Parts: sequence; C-alpha cells; structure tokens
Amino acid sequence: MTRFGRIVVTAVVAVVLIGVTLIAAHYLRRSGEPPLPESSETAASTDAVVVETPGQAPAASGVGETAPAAAPGTAPVEDPAGEPAAPPAAKETEAAAEAAPAAPEAARPPAEPDGADLATAALAMVDDRPVVAQQRLSEAVRMGVSGDLAVRVNKVVRDLADRLQFAGACRPGDAYSKYHTVQPGETLSAIGQKYLIPYPLVMKLNGLETSAIRAGQKLKVVQGPIHLEVLKGGFELRAWVDKVCVRAYPVALGRNNGTPEGTFNVKNKVRNPPYQPQHKPKSEYRDAGAPDNPLGTRWIDLGNHYGIHGTIEPESIGQQVSEGCIRMYNRHVEELYDLVVVGASKVEIRP
Repeated sequence: MTRFGRIVVTAVVAVVLIGVTLIAAHYLRRSGEPPLPESSETAASTDAVVVETPGQAPAASGVGETAPAAAPGTAPVEDPAGEPAAPPAAKETEAAAEAAPAAPEAARPPAEPDGADLATAALAMVDDRPVVAQQRLSEAVRMGVSGDLAVRVNKVVRDLADRLQFAGACRPGDAYSKYHTVQPGETLSAIGQKYLIPYPLVMKLNGLETSAIRAGQKLKVVQGPIHLEVLKGGFELRAWVDKVCVRAYPVALGRNNGTPEGTFNVKNKVRNPPYQPQHKPKSEYRDAGAPDNPLGTRWIDLGNHYGIHGTIEPESIGQQVSEGCIRMYNRHVEELYDLVVVGASKVEIRP
C-alpha cells in the first residue's frame, strides 16, 4: 500500500473512533450518569476548603452529611435570632387559627327544675288545667318547697283535691275518682271496703245525710286507700291518693326527737278517746271527751302506744313536745280520721 493509502485508512479509522466515542457519551448522559465536568474551574469550585483557626472548631464543609431536602416551597429561612422560621404555609395556617373565633363549649343539658320552679309553673295552670296542675304540684311537694311558696302550694293542693277527688262529680282526666252504681243489697260500708275508703267519706262526697241507699243509685267514690307521710324535719303530715297529694297539715312531734321513724299500718280509730298515759299514775287518766283530755277529739292508732291525735294545746303545733305521738289541730285530725282505713292505710314517718 502506498503511503497515501495508509494515511487515508488512518484518517477513516480515527473518524470512526471519534464517532463511536461521541455516541457512547450521548447515551451515557441520557441514562442518568452525571456529565463529565466541563472545565477544571467547575470541578475546583465544588471542593470546599477548610481553614482551621487555632482554638476554634473547624467550620462545616460541603463534604459529608447534609440536611434532608425541604419540600418545594417550604424551605426554612433563618430569622435574625438564628431560629429556623416557619414555612410560609405554616405561618398562614397559624394566622388563620388566631383569627378564627374559639369553638363554643359543648352544650350542657338543661338543668332539672327544682320543686320551686315546678310549683311556680304548676300554679299558673290551676284554672285552665287543674288535673295537670295537681299532678305537677304533687311532684313539687315531693321534691320540696319551702317558705311562703310552700304555704301557697299547700293551700292550692287542698283546693284542687276539693275540686277533683272530694267534689260530688267526677272531672275529666281525674284517674282517682269514678262513679259506682249501687247493686241490690249493697251497703255504704261494703262500697267503702271495695274502694278502700271509709263509708263516711262516701256519704260526704255524695251529700248523704243517712246511710240509706237504693239499687241503681250512682255514687261518686275515690279509689283508695289514702296513705300518710310525716316529715319530722318540716313538722308536716301529708295525705296522698296514690301519686297526688290531697292534704298537708302542720303537726307537733315527740320531744327529744322521740317520734319513731318507719312505716306503720293504721291499726284502729277511736272517736273521743280516753287518755291513760303509759308509765304514769292513774290520776293522769282522762275520760273520753273531757275538756282536759290531751288526746283531743280523735285517735288514729299506729301501735305500741303511738298514734295520731288531736290536742288541747294548739300552740304546741310545730314543736317537739309530745311523748312520741303526732299531734294535730282537732279540726285537722277529724278530717283525716274520715280519710284513712284501718288495715289498709299506711303511715310513713321520715326524718
């Protein structure tokens, strides 16, 4: 081969090698490999230089561990105090939270009404809705009412019972009153036993002057029995027909808290009782109806020498003065006497 031919071949080979090199570099760049440094100046600029000063720790270089990259748009910026400032988005969130009104506290359930609230509301409906008013006033009495309001409530409780249970006619909605049709051969005593009320109450409800009745006659009755409740702390006796209060009376009690507590049955009833105190001489005995008989006009026996009775000392009502019995004004105990039934009515005495 001539010299010229060798030169041509060498040039062709060089061109081919350069082309192959360029193609390889192109594919390497596209595959993610970092390109070769373009110049020595660029390469030198990436190398940090550490210059140590005597007595000081070396400054951090660009070589070694780096902080985690921040999310785009949230890179921390140092404030003048040197603390990393919150990202802009976080600042906007905090500002919005400060500007927003505080969330309201969880709504509390409405408070349950007390006896006074219930009584006040019930008094406003006495004329228009007497049956409902009686039920709510009775509930208020159970919950407790005091002062002048209690005096008013007790009076209205009495008036409502006289309009509903103790009137001669049945009122719509009154669950404790009804009409009874007299059967052939039936007596007032038998009717009273059937409804657990004293027969004098049947006579009073129907305006009867004698016990004579006839078959087919319609009589108003109350569905008993009537129970009693004594509250020692309030010096008060209440009469109940099931869940409605029909009477409230002031009483006197045993000295030194001597009236026993508990539930008792009415064991006997006596009009104009004689008086023979326990553990006292016979000289203290007083005949029935005697003006100085301390038992007054009625005796309702609770057993074990305790009872509910009248008094010849009305000024003692509201005090602890008796030997353990429950004293009442004579007119009150006479009324109560005609409401309770021996063996059926209970008396609950509470603190």
